[in-house]
Amino acid sequence: MNLNYYTYDQIIPLIISALFILLSLITYHIDKKRIGLVLLFIGSIGLGYFIANLDHFLIIWDEQYHALVAKNMMNNPFKPTLYSIPLLEYDYKNWTGNHIWVHKQPLFLWQMALSLKIVGINEMAIRIPSIIMHSFATIMIYRIGKISNSANVGYYGALFFTVAYFPLEMIAGKFATDHNDLIFLCYVTASFWAWFEYSHSQKKYWLIVIGVFAGCSVLVKWLPGLLVFATWFISLGIEDKKNWLNIKAYFPLIISGVISLLVFIPWQIYLFFRFPMEAQNEYLHNLRHFNEPLDGHGGSMWFHLNAIKDIYGSGTLVPVLLVLGLFFLVKKSTRAIFKVTILSSIIITYVFYSFAETKMIAFCLIVSPFFFLGLGSLTDSAILFIKSKIQFKKVELYFRIIVLIVICIFLFNFRKITNYHTNWKPNDNCNRIADLKEMAFINKLKTQLGNDNYVVFNANVRLNGHIPVMFYTNYISYDFIPNEIQLNRIKKQLYKIAILDTGNLPDFLQGDKDVIKIKL
Repeated sequence: MNLNYYTYDQIIPLIISALFILLSLITYHIDKKRIGLVLLFIGSIGLGYFIANLDHFLIIWDEQYHALVAKNMMNNPFKPTLYSIPLLEYDYKNWTGNHIWVHKQPLFLWQMALSLKIVGINEMAIRIPSIIMHSFATIMIYRIGKISNSANVGYYGALFFTVAYFPLEMIAGKFATDHNDLIFLCYVTASFWAWFEYSHSQKKYWLIVIGVFAGCSVLVKWLPGLLVFATWFISLGIEDKKNWLNIKAYFPLIISGVISLLVFIPWQIYLFFRFPMEAQNEYLHNLRHFNEPLDGHGGSMWFHLNAIKDIYGSGTLVPVLLVLGLFFLVKKSTRAIFKVTILSSIIITYVFYSFAETKMIAFCLIVSPFFFLGLGSLTDSAILFIKSKIQFKKVELYFRIIVLIVICIFLFNFRKITNYHTNWKPNDNCNRIADLKEMAFINKLKTQLGNDNYVVFNANVRLNGHIPVMFYTNYISYDFIPNEIQLNRIKKQLYKIAILDTGNLPDFLQGDKDVIKIKL
C-alpha cells in the first residue's frame, strides 16, 4: 500500500479502523460475539470517516446538488429549494437550475440538513448521515444472516459489507446518486431486517417497524422502497399453501403496508397542495424512467448484470463466486420462507431495473446485503469443508482470521481508493485537480468579497461550479456570463456583482467598474 499520497489525519483513522476490525475478528471467534459486533460497528464508523475525509470538496453532480438543497432546508425543511432566491428567470422543470427542488424525496436531505445544523457547513457534515447509516446496516445484516442461516454467516456478511469498496465510495459521494442510494439501501435493509425478526419471533411490534422503515425507504427513493412487501406477498404461502386463500394470513402484511402509507403519503399530499406544478412534473418524470433513458443514463438489458463487477469487484471469478454464495446461502437457510424472500428480492430488483430504460450503476445496490451474506455463507462453508478434511484445531482460529483478512483486503480495494482520491494518477482520478481549483476559487471569493450580498457569475472553474459556490458561501451564483438585461435586473435588486474573468468577458462587463472581476 502506497501511503505517501495521504496526510496523517487521513491515514490514522484507517489504521485505527483496521485495528478495531482485527480485534472484532479475534473477539468474535473466541466466543465474545457481542463485543466483536460492537468493535465491528466502531470499525465501520472509522472506515466511513476515513473515506469521507479524503475529498475536501463536494463531488461533481449529485452530491453537490443534494448538499445545496440540504443547506437550504436547514431553516425551512418543508420548502426544498435549489436557488433559495431566484433572482433570474428559471425553468421549474429543470432540476439543475430551478427554485423549488422536489427531484428527490426528502428524508435523506432532512438528515443532511440536521447534520449541517449540528456540525456546520462543510462536506463532512453532508457525509455523516451516510457514515452512521452504513454502520447500522452492518448490524442489521448480521441479524438477517443469523436468523436465516447462522451467526457466522451473519457476521461474515456484515464484515464484508463493512469493508466493501463500492458502498464506502457511496459514503464519499463518488458514484451516482451517492447518499441517496446508500441511505436508500440502508432503509430497505432495515425493512428486511424487521421482516426477518417478525418471521422469526412473530412479535407484533415488528409489523410497525417494518412499515416505518418501508415508508422511510419510499421517502428516500420512491416506490422501489416497498420491495419488502412484494417478497412478503410471494413468500406468504410457501410454508403453508392454505395461506394463499386465508384472508387472515394477509392481515400482518396489510397492517405494515398501511403504516408505511402513513409514513410517506403525507409528504406527497403536501407537495401537490404546496407546489403543484413542480410535484406533477417530478411524478411524471419518475414514470418516464421506465420508458426513457433520462439524462443520458441508458444501457442494454445486461447493464446491471455487467455492473456486478463494478459493485463487488473486478475479475471473471467475481460473478461465479456471488452465484455460488447465493446457492449456499439459500441452501442452508433455516426456513423455506427465507429462501424465497432472498431469491425473490434479487430477481424482482434485477428484472425491474433491467427492463427500465433509465439505468444507473447503483440501482440494484439495495439487494447487496444478500450478496455479501452469500459470500459469507460461501466462506464459512469452505472453511468448514477444509476443516473436515484436515484436522487443524490448534490453528483453526488463525486460519479463519487469515482467510477473512485476505477477503477483506480484496473487497476494500485500497488501490482504487488511492487512484480516485489522491494525486497518485492525475490523469485517471476524475479530474481531481479541477475540484481543487474550484475550492481555491471559492476560498478566494470568500476572502475578496467577504459577507456582502453578491451574485457571482461565470462560476465554472469546474462543471456546475456555481452549485458548490452557493453551498460554501452565502452568495448567489450562476455558471454563465450575464447579458445586459440580466445584469441590470440584478443591480435593481440591490445585489453586488462579481464575475470570474477568464479573458472572454464582453465589453459592457469589462467597462463596468461596479462589477468585481475575479481572476485565477
